[in-house]
Amino acid sequence: MAGSVRRERGERMSTGPNVTAYPGPGAVYNLGNILERNAAPSGSPDRPAVVDADRADDRHVSSYRALDRRANRFAQALTSLGVKKGDRVFVVLPNRVEMLEVLFGCLKVGAVFTPANFRFSAEEISFLIDDVDSGILVFDSEYAEKIQEVVSGHPGLRTIEIGGHVLSGSLDYRQLLTKASEDAPACPTAPDETAMILFTAGTTGHPKGVRLTHRSTFFACLANGISAALTRDDVYLGAPPMFHSGGLTCFQLYMLMINGKLILQRRWTPEGALALIKKYGVTYHFGIATQLKMMVQVPGWERCVSSLRAVNGGGEPQPVELKRAFIDQGITYICGYGLTETGATGLNWPASSPDDPLLSKASECMGKPPAFVEVKIVSESGDEVAPDEIGEIIIRREPTGAAGYWNRPEEEAKKFRGDWIFTGDLGKLDGDGYFYVLGRTDDMIISGGENIYPAEVERAIYSHPKVANVVVVRGKHPQWGQTPKAIVMPKEGQTITVEEILEHVSAHLASFKKPRTVVIVDSLPRSETGKIDRKAVKNMYEEL
Repeated sequence: MAGSVRRERGERMSTGPNVTAYPGPGAVYNLGNILERNAAPSGSPDRPAVVDADRADDRHVSSYRALDRRANRFAQALTSLGVKKGDRVFVVLPNRVEMLEVLFGCLKVGAVFTPANFRFSAEEISFLIDDVDSGILVFDSEYAEKIQEVVSGHPGLRTIEIGGHVLSGSLDYRQLLTKASEDAPACPTAPDETAMILFTAGTTGHPKGVRLTHRSTFFACLANGISAALTRDDVYLGAPPMFHSGGLTCFQLYMLMINGKLILQRRWTPEGALALIKKYGVTYHFGIATQLKMMVQVPGWERCVSSLRAVNGGGEPQPVELKRAFIDQGITYICGYGLTETGATGLNWPASSPDDPLLSKASECMGKPPAFVEVKIVSESGDEVAPDEIGEIIIRREPTGAAGYWNRPEEEAKKFRGDWIFTGDLGKLDGDGYFYVLGRTDDMIISGGENIYPAEVERAIYSHPKVANVVVVRGKHPQWGQTPKAIVMPKEGQTITVEEILEHVSAHLASFKKPRTVVIVDSLPRSETGKIDRKAVKNMYEEL
């Protein structure tokens, strides 16, 4: 099949001694059983499962037995509150061990885990609670003020507070668990029932709820874990928050499947991440490429990463300079691409040596599909294109893809078409079978009939040694209609001029691709995951 690659890379799987990645028939029907299996006497009940690095109380380290028992208690508490199978449990929490307790408690009773961005306003949270028709909200006391505003508009909403007892009328999480039984509930679920709803940006101005099933989540975790070659001996630190697919299926849930160890950091900073890597002997770190760029810009970062065997970058193009920075330290660099709709699976590939073929390719190259995943590049008519032709990236829906959107039939029909998920991203496949991600279809710049992809302009500008980050948007051209406009952020302590940028770009790009306007800025807006917020940058600087 020209232009598509289906990979089954099971040979890279290594889960360590006495560990089976596939958790048995029962777990497919309920993901909550994964935790129960590892907490059983036949598993590793006393093995540390989670280290909550930002707390100093007796909940600092949670074993598999302790995590499972507390998840059981929460599950029983939900049942006592009248939560039934299929009910949505709305969650506003940072990365803390209770987030996992709540997740597995929901799974164990067949409730739908529905976490939201803790940065959302009260108005946004209220909209989503109404949208998913949730009657119960679990939140961190840090957000009590805006949750109070939410509750005032939802008099029937039950709230459970973690981290204190600030909000009047809310149930205290600790007291709730103390009163509940730690017996495991018995709630079988069908493989294609919804396990969780994760929110992603919507074209209508409201987030879309992505319905991930027990089966799709299991296979997404498995695909990502295999591609990372994670084992039970790995110590994992992830940057993305767990309301994001990159914070669950990459790779927290998989680590718990295989008896691994998680380190949780509530608010990611490059200095904080480096300190945790050094302190806990972290062997694998996943973050947005922007975050990894920030890490290697910290003076003396090399002295903190001797335990790392691999890092995984995702979310945006990953410059060769960034990959080499880690490879020069003996650390494998794995680039990746995925969507919430695909369970954060899509493309990835490791580079571990200076002569790896991946390093000879452009930063837009995201590798090849992992196990269970099939990717194609298609034209507007849906026909597969030839190698090196540009089209839309589509990913086969089974087995890792979502069931669809919650309450968004029109948008679901556009995104989920038959057996395929249409990503809305432009890409191409080269003759070696490597896929490239060139940006959103609606980001393309058309100048005098020529197509210009922002990613290739950004790559050329980023290669300047003084540039920390860059976003290219559409600018106006009096003759050709559109032209690239570059928003450039220099590295800390560096000063760069527009002339320097234009001179540098001239050596790398055709003249029609060079930006007509360059804006130098001190900072660029970021999303909650640490990725550059391209939508915000476009709203600020794009000329239509």
